[in-house]
Amino acid sequence: MAKQKFAAFDIDGTLFRSGLYREVAYELMRMGVLPPDVLEETTAKNREWRHRTHGNAFEEFEMLLIDRIDNFLPQLRIEDYEEAAQMVLAKRADNVYVYTRDLIHSLKAQGYFLIAISGSQIELVEPFAAKYGFDAWVGQQWERGDEYFTGNVIKTHTGKDVILRDLAKRHNLTFKDSYAVGDSNGDVGMLSVVEHPIAFNPTFELYEKAVENGWPMTIERKNVIYTMSAQPDAPYALTSVRHQ
Repeated sequence: MAKQKFAAFDIDGTLFRSGLYREVAYELMRMGVLPPDVLEETTAKNREWRHRTHGNAFEEFEMLLIDRIDNFLPQLRIEDYEEAAQMVLAKRADNVYVYTRDLIHSLKAQGYFLIAISGSQIELVEPFAAKYGFDAWVGQQWERGDEYFTGNVIKTHTGKDVILRDLAKRHNLTFKDSYAVGDSNGDVGMLSVVEHPIAFNPTFELYEKAVENGWPMTIERKNVIYTMSAQPDAPYALTSVRHQ
């Protein structure tokens, strides 16, 4: 049986214009589920990010939010989490980037097997990925008890190259003409193992890796999409501009 071509996408910040994990945390805050100290601490860090007080403000906020939620898991009722997750999907699932949404449609039409690999929870990733036509998906897993989560977590925000190789073997996929699209340093692994890596709206860390490896970059700002490719006589050159 011939192997099928594939394209792998990160979700948060690559297809989804926010973070599924982050939006669920916001929803839990609005529901009054999280304790006041977690709310105050994360709100302060969120303000630093919104005000762009320093270059690492977003990373600090994200890491604090993840740490506090992970520590709170044994006190988080599964029922409350599922309600928050449903609210996020109902209100936010259409909030996606045009470039990656259209690329997904194009590759799907060409017969590519579509993979979503996300650091967000599988309960969010699965319905979101299914909505956009993915064939397989991987997300973070929170172990469940009877009423509350246990606190044990299987993370999927790094090691995406290992996850991708496993999926390729499991689904009889070929790396020939394969694609991967990501926006952050956690996506470097999967970008490194495909023939067509795309750094989309990259963080500075991913930008540096893209320059080092000569990976093409695409930027979507407002209603314009800019595509840049490495050139022999210059670091990068603008190769296309598309109006949405």
